[in-house]
Amino acid sequence: MADAAPGLGILAGRDPELATLRRWLAEALAGHGRLVVLTGPPGIGKTRLAEELGDGARRAGQRVLWGRAVEERGAPPLWPWRRILDAVGGASERDRLAEDPGRARADDLTAVRFRAAAAAADALTAAAHAAGLLIVLEDLHWADHASLFLLRELAAELPASRLLVLATCRDTAGDPWRAALADLARLPGLQVMRLAPLGEAAVDKILQTAGVAADPDVARFVHARSDGNPLYVVTLARVLAAQPGTAADTDTVARIAGGSAEISHLVSSLSDGLDDGARGLLAAASVLGTEFSSELAASVSGAGEDVLAALAAAEAAGLAIRRPDRPGAWRFSHALIRDGIYASLGEDQLIALHGRAAAALEPLARQAPERGGEVAAHLLRAAPDRTALRQAADWAAAAAAAATGALAFQDAAGYLATALAAADAAGASQADRATLLIELATAEYRAGQLAASLQHAVAAADAAEPARRLDLLADAALVVRGIGHHQVAVTLLGLCDRALADSDCPAARRARLLAQRASALAEIGDMEAAGADSVAAMTAAQAVGDPAAELDAIRARVAALSAPQHRTEWLRLGARTVELAVATGQPIAAVLGRVWRIDAAYQMMNLEAVDTEIALIAQLAESTRLPLVRWHLLRQQASRAALVGQFTTARDRSEQARQLAVRIQDVSGAGMSYAFALLMASLRGDATELQPDFFEALAKAPQIPIVRASQAVALFATGRTDEARAVYDTLRQLPAAGDKDVRTLGSLIQLIELMIAYRDTSTAQATYDLFHPLLAYGSTIGSGLVSLHGSVHWPLGRLAALLGRTEQALDHFASALAVNTRLGARPFVVVTRLDWATTLAGRAVGDDLAQARELARQAAAEACRLNMPGPADRAERLARELEQAIGAANPLTRREREIAGLISDGLTNRVIADRLVLSERTVEGHVRSTLAKLQLTNRTELAAWALRNAGS
Repeated sequence: MADAAPGLGILAGRDPELATLRRWLAEALAGHGRLVVLTGPPGIGKTRLAEELGDGARRAGQRVLWGRAVEERGAPPLWPWRRILDAVGGASERDRLAEDPGRARADDLTAVRFRAAAAAADALTAAAHAAGLLIVLEDLHWADHASLFLLRELAAELPASRLLVLATCRDTAGDPWRAALADLARLPGLQVMRLAPLGEAAVDKILQTAGVAADPDVARFVHARSDGNPLYVVTLARVLAAQPGTAADTDTVARIAGGSAEISHLVSSLSDGLDDGARGLLAAASVLGTEFSSELAASVSGAGEDVLAALAAAEAAGLAIRRPDRPGAWRFSHALIRDGIYASLGEDQLIALHGRAAAALEPLARQAPERGGEVAAHLLRAAPDRTALRQAADWAAAAAAAATGALAFQDAAGYLATALAAADAAGASQADRATLLIELATAEYRAGQLAASLQHAVAAADAAEPARRLDLLADAALVVRGIGHHQVAVTLLGLCDRALADSDCPAARRARLLAQRASALAEIGDMEAAGADSVAAMTAAQAVGDPAAELDAIRARVAALSAPQHRTEWLRLGARTVELAVATGQPIAAVLGRVWRIDAAYQMMNLEAVDTEIALIAQLAESTRLPLVRWHLLRQQASRAALVGQFTTARDRSEQARQLAVRIQDVSGAGMSYAFALLMASLRGDATELQPDFFEALAKAPQIPIVRASQAVALFATGRTDEARAVYDTLRQLPAAGDKDVRTLGSLIQLIELMIAYRDTSTAQATYDLFHPLLAYGSTIGSGLVSLHGSVHWPLGRLAALLGRTEQALDHFASALAVNTRLGARPFVVVTRLDWATTLAGRAVGDDLAQARELARQAAAEACRLNMPGPADRAERLARELEQAIGAANPLTRREREIAGLISDGLTNRVIADRLVLSERTVEGHVRSTLAKLQLTNRTELAAWALRNAGS
């Protein structure tokens, strides 16, 4: 079982740290779990403190599970978790999810990986539900990528669990642990505890506990020599205790300790007391790693039946520890002990031992291919010839296949890099190199290492061509997919053209290549060529009945048809995508199909269909537990909420989406939440909507037009108008790009605010001409994935007003108000009324001012209700200005205006006098005065004037 911890030793000077850990464990048992990272230099006592916590928990009847990462190259993925998952029943679920990945698509395998991690995390938190659970993970500075991926997924679930995870690591650790710790720091519930060196009192306690009678001067000397490192102190105490009768004075201790605080000297002192057989066995074990089996160590060392006696002697000397939870399993008492023994071996001895280790491990690796990496590592360390190099390449490739089966893609990439280096050293053929390079590029793509993946895909193509393996060239062209980057698209386009030159290319492969080429062309902006290739790809895929090829082709087709006029095609292609995705079990593809249908439904103002599709994505998110599916759901919910003015919900969903994107290391996904924050800032007139790191995040993004447009608008919103103008000027030719690419429309919709601010009529005219044809195809502008901007009539009205085409502007605003009202888009009703009122106030003809005042008042009231401070302030200010202007233009007194209104209602002077409690003569006087002021001749003209100026 995995419940047993390694052996216990001496603990001193750690009472405060132990008390804190016990408090955190108690909080976890109460339902507030967390991840604790215990850090410090080697030998500082991290393991010993973890053992003490675990020992106390077991005595209290709590369950404790223990896992350890190992330093050895080639160790199987998930090594620290394997026995833990076995203990809680999580391994079987993970194995089922990872079953037979074959040559599945990268996004499908990534989806499986997240599902598997979620299943494993569920098993662990479920195991803690009844009585709580403590998991100790040691030496995570050596952990593989897959183990750290699972830890990240589990850490997100800990705050609501009864599980405490205690991880130990060295504070000088590099990647991948350093990168994982940075990701973990973004999650709630992380605590980092760094262990400081021991004080003199603790050193003295260790010495006395070990039976070394020492005076204060000795303790002071040992403390200074060891720098308070417990491992050094304990090892020195064991050396002293092994020499009975030796006086423990400072001179003696200095002689035994040597001239430095390096522990290797003390290790040599301890091992010198062993016989040759025990020392040989430990030498063989040090080659195998920190952990080893007695059987393997005996096989490598050539020890006979005395192996158990030799190990018992090593244990008595404090060099090795028996693992009570695993028969025949041993480990060195500390990694530094193993390092000291390994460092003492000569090069010839190391070469021989590594060769024997490879031979001993081969039978095990045939049964468990995940151990092939260990065989390869030993072969490469044993000064191999060409035959051994080829064997090492084969074993590393086998380990990579096993790692892929365990969804450990980064680890698979590492094994394949080893295999490629060994194969090159052995003089591999170009075809074999191309095969390995494709496998390496695929593993890197699945692991998110996109630059390396593309580099190796190109190298694979370069190796495949001279070998006349056009099939491998095609495979190389299809490795990297779905990456929105111009230069990547250019590279992929070149690879596709090279592969499509093969006249014998099978139909399904040709369909995928055409789809890849169409996607690349769409990214570059050549929509006409992308459209042609995507049609050819769909036709070819349907002809051969290949669902995967058809899905590729559909994605390419949608990329080529991104402009709003293709909304009906989005609906059809979305439905077909969902159909194929459900049939082939591809949830990510199903979500994409629903996303396309949502955008089409917005264009058609079919909000019922929008809400139905969002609900179906929610069901998929619940059933699959895939982070990417949930990210899509959160983004759609954020846009839907913002459209109707539910800003608190919108902000919350977008921030959740950003955090989730960061968690799954999706930079572009996180970027969409920054873009959404800019919409919120612009719409609400509140620059505090922008995240504190908004400009920093923009600077890291590819400097494509839509990113630069966001930068310009954000600079303007934060008062940096000169900088905003400089960026804006680089984008003034953007309308010339046309409406084929939806990103062009997205950039320009943001820049309208700056066109107005800078009175840029030439860019405004070009933008108006680009947007106006969209009226024939859709009612809204924007996307549910990023943000929605209401009716397309609203930006057209703003542009027409800037261009001085007032009648056109007013017509657009009237239409925008009708559309936005029907959509329930209350914020866009506000800004439409405000812009309409501003335009009427500028014209000021007839009853324009009165109508403008009413629109401004309505906009102000609704803006206040929705908490839109910018528009509310502008509308209130405009309403006050209009009130003053109307008052200045109207010479009548309040009583005269009141009587004029009653005359327009058809009332006689007598009736008016009775209603206002005045004499009829007084009413007649007011009427005469009013006619004179307005230069009117009779009551009929006065009634008509009053009707025209109702409300003023």
